[in-house]
Amino acid sequence: MKKYTTFVENKKGDQKKISVWLDDKTAKALEESNDSQIIHFYILEKHKEDLIQLKETRRYTSLEHLFEQGHFIEDQDSDLSQHGVRIENILKMIKALSTLTDKQRNVIIARHVDNLSFNEIGRRMGVTGKTVIAHFKAAEKKIKKYYGICVKNKH
Repeated sequence: MKKYTTFVENKKGDQKKISVWLDDKTAKALEESNDSQIIHFYILEKHKEDLIQLKETRRYTSLEHLFEQGHFIEDQDSDLSQHGVRIENILKMIKALSTLTDKQRNVIIARHVDNLSFNEIGRRMGVTGKTVIAHFKAAEKKIKKYYGICVKNKH
């Protein structure tokens, strides 16, 4: 593993240092290219990829926290095959929820887990009930798309 560093300028004009760790094969290929622009671009892309991975890990961890809080309690009377299907469905729903924005996911959880009204969710988020409904519908559409359910436009 080898550490590569580059600098980028933010909107304020300040220089920001970005570093990434690359495997030996990638590092060698970049060194052989001997092109500073390619190296700079690759470091930026790798950095973006790392940030996305970090965000996904945080999302997954927060969903695990929901399980730990008892939001998904399994039925003790179910048989093993039903339990396996339930676990598969839960994992699929976690993946579907990970496609949502933070606001969309919070609205879905507040509505379906906490059983809050759209207006109550809006009060807690500091937005109107109509805004909450828009987030809910967008989230519902993404989840249906994830599951392959046909979503008809109202146009």
